[in-house]
Amino acid sequence: MTVEKKSAKAKAEPLDRNRIAQVALTLIDEQGIDQLSMRKLGSVLGVEAMALYHYFRNKAELLDGILDIILADVAARLTPDGTSLERVRRTFDALRTIAIEHPHAFLSMVSRRFRTQVALEFYEQLLQLFHQAGLSPEQSGRYYRLMANFTVGAGVAEVGSRAKQPDATPIILENFSAPEEFPRITEVMPFLRMSEIDQIYCSGMDILFAALNLELAKTKTPPVAR
Repeated sequence: MTVEKKSAKAKAEPLDRNRIAQVALTLIDEQGIDQLSMRKLGSVLGVEAMALYHYFRNKAELLDGILDIILADVAARLTPDGTSLERVRRTFDALRTIAIEHPHAFLSMVSRRFRTQVALEFYEQLLQLFHQAGLSPEQSGRYYRLMANFTVGAGVAEVGSRAKQPDATPIILENFSAPEEFPRITEVMPFLRMSEIDQIYCSGMDILFAALNLELAKTKTPPVAR
């Protein structure tokens, strides 16, 4: 639903934190995060900007609210079947989709700390899966960070591709060819194209999970039954 359609609907419905954050996310998706302001958001919602401060004290809190609805959407896609590590893998796969579906919001979201109740519960549930798989707290922290960093990097690659952004332009490097001046770039570029991003991401996660499983096998830490 576009900002214009949400505006007509929002003006007829009472405000709440979720509605405000959802409209703000739509605004970011369509116009970019630089265009997000309380004044513009209030205009879309049909209220004065000051009315929004009753729900969010500042723009930082609003961004936290947007992160909450994105994480809630990610959580809603996850299923409880499979092993704990299979569920960890699906969680990170789902987090990567944020960059594909909300490229403008993604770069801001990944720089925010988990500090709201919704975000902390998401974080807790993910770390619980590591715990159930038999990882120690140290291992959980290390592999969480490794996988999170890799997933964020993959997301940045998605955003950098400009595949779903409204101001998309041709990607010069997709068909780069200057073998005399840049031989290494020329020979590697076919393997870095947009068509290869999924395979690169999957291969990287396979490597991380293989290392994790090998480490678990060496320590022979049994899974925690719950």
